[in-house]
Amino acid sequence: MNQNNSIKKINVFFNEYNLLMGSGGVTYLPLVSGILSANAKKNVKIKNNFKFHKFIFHPETPENIIKNYYKEIPHIAVFSIAMWNEQLCLRVAKILKEKFKTLIIFGGASCPHQPDEYFKNYPFIDVAIRAEGEDAFNEILLRYLEDKSNFSKIPNVAFRDQKSKKCIINYEKFPFIKDMDIYPSPYLEGEFDYLVKDVNNHNYQAIIETNRGCPFLCTYCYWGKGGNTTKYRFHSLERVFAEIDWVAKKKIKYLFNADSNFGMHRRDIKIAEKLIEKKIESGYPEKFRTCWGKNTSEQIFKIANMLHVYDLEKGITLARQSNSKEALKNVKRDNIKLEPYSELERRFNSLKIPVYAEMILGLPGETYESWIDGLGYLLHSNINNHIFIYQTQVYPNTELNEESYKKKHGIKTKKIELLETHCSPREQEWLREYEEIVIETSTMNKKDWKKSNLFSVVLLVIHSFKLGFYIMNYLANELKISGKDLVKFICDQANEKDHPFIYTNLIFRTNNWIEDLLKGKGRAIYNKKYSDVYLDIEEIIFLEVSQNFSVFYRELKNLVRNLVGEEKWQKNHEIIDEIFMYQDLRMPRINMDNRQVNFKYNIAEYLFYVNSGSKSVKLKRIENSVKTVNTKNFENNYWEFTRRKVIWARKGDNIKNEIDFDNKILEKIKREEKNKMIKKEYFENKYKVNIFDKINKFEKYDSLELKKNKRIHNS
Repeated sequence: MNQNNSIKKINVFFNEYNLLMGSGGVTYLPLVSGILSANAKKNVKIKNNFKFHKFIFHPETPENIIKNYYKEIPHIAVFSIAMWNEQLCLRVAKILKEKFKTLIIFGGASCPHQPDEYFKNYPFIDVAIRAEGEDAFNEILLRYLEDKSNFSKIPNVAFRDQKSKKCIINYEKFPFIKDMDIYPSPYLEGEFDYLVKDVNNHNYQAIIETNRGCPFLCTYCYWGKGGNTTKYRFHSLERVFAEIDWVAKKKIKYLFNADSNFGMHRRDIKIAEKLIEKKIESGYPEKFRTCWGKNTSEQIFKIANMLHVYDLEKGITLARQSNSKEALKNVKRDNIKLEPYSELERRFNSLKIPVYAEMILGLPGETYESWIDGLGYLLHSNINNHIFIYQTQVYPNTELNEESYKKKHGIKTKKIELLETHCSPREQEWLREYEEIVIETSTMNKKDWKKSNLFSVVLLVIHSFKLGFYIMNYLANELKISGKDLVKFICDQANEKDHPFIYTNLIFRTNNWIEDLLKGKGRAIYNKKYSDVYLDIEEIIFLEVSQNFSVFYRELKNLVRNLVGEEKWQKNHEIIDEIFMYQDLRMPRINMDNRQVNFKYNIAEYLFYVNSGSKSVKLKRIENSVKTVNTKNFENNYWEFTRRKVIWARKGDNIKNEIDFDNKILEKIKREEKNKMIKKEYFENKYKVNIFDKINKFEKYDSLELKKNKRIHNS
């Protein structure tokens, strides 16, 4: 083709429909589209012959999306598909093929690497990119200039043969190149500048990647098998730092890091330093979310501590997934040691840094007994903040999705509607996206799967949403009744006659939710009273219970009395009554002001040290009062209450009401531990900031004249 600029260029449209988070329309910038576009433009021949149009990434109805195509003929349409946008992509692609005979290119995590069946089901798809796309996409465009239908011999590409209409797959891969800077940055090349012209008025979040690759082979994870390689490749620190500068300059509040194991590499601490430097300078990014490394302890502790001091990380993830040795072996995660997790938990607890653990229900090899034992272990090991429990999802291009693997482990699945937690309901209500979850294995039948789900939800409500957190701690510490035993007792003994409020709002509601999953309904719940986004079942239960704590605790006390036994109850009931008083004091209400409660025992002191694990304090009779501080009256605004005390609070341990005792003792502990903390100072010459000096943190802000820029956001 003649490359003269007078020749009309070939129109290329990128489609990467991202999730909307709330009525404000917050969404991620389309990173994949930006990478492909920036990389293609570095090729002069491509740049001279193709016109790349504005990114299409807001989820709308297909009819509204197609309007983007009417101004100029769409010769090529590229779709990055994931489980949250696959059906929408398919619908739009089908319309484009019918209306314009557009060349349809699919790629992304949900695009099958073995697309034979996919091509049969969706005859409008022309090309599929298997795994990474930068090099393959460029080769497709160059081939298009010569032959619009033949894409044979391009590595990582499958295409539809125009004669046989069959799928032809090229299993060849592009050469492994460790230096990832060969691919230009979409941020630094200005791909998104038109979207964030007004840095003070945009709703975009950003994703960066400092490296690619993952050495672990987890069977449920795309990184484990579907990713391109187990070997790491890196962007230079200069490139990463420049992108962080861009994020800060554009006032991006929330930055997600797409690395598989952040903290495992020596250089990661320098990236953390850069993030802190930019937040000190500009206030951005406000939050940094990452996937933490697995088999590392000391370095992750240092980095997480640094990020926590400067309020960049809401909480530290400990991705256990399971405590069952058999399950970990079956999912090829047995090479990831559990010991470092326990050590990290202890150290984070001692500094009151929020820690949350992630578990996956339904992994092959897990039993009902091993599941509740594993969760019980987390309670025993002092996970003070939050436990997140996910269903085992079956993703394309993973070993878990292979028929041989499913047969070996007796895996049965259910396709359910995808309702993304903390995201907005789709405008196109009639167009549903789906996810596939495991509901049965050879070691966990459907009945046990149901029981495991009930146990999990009750645990999340009682422990992680704090509705019985302090009661649980007292029972375990003084009466040797484990958290697991308390949760199981509630599951087994709560009944409609004696505990109608708990039974209705917790047991009955959860069992109905489980049955709905088996009918294909989605995991999340939309209740317009509480929020403009989907919520998890445990969040809905918390909100319902928060309207009547007095009834909830009256019934819970009855259950605890039955669990403890009459003899122990009579001996300890005065203290247990005060534990319940304290528990109720720490629970947030939608409309509340600071309140004070008088105690006969040192309940606040006792529970503080039980949770921190820093020293042992015995219960003793001493009159004292405890007052809540910094509470907020939400004046019946449930959306705001849910946003601040549920959605934003889960990972950062901010659900509970603050109390004056905790705040005073924390300041005392900080002073005592000041000389024990790591003395190394970062940015000494430029900023005079000690990363690990928690005590003088806010004084440093004042000295840097940054107090005016300090913003407190829990997002």
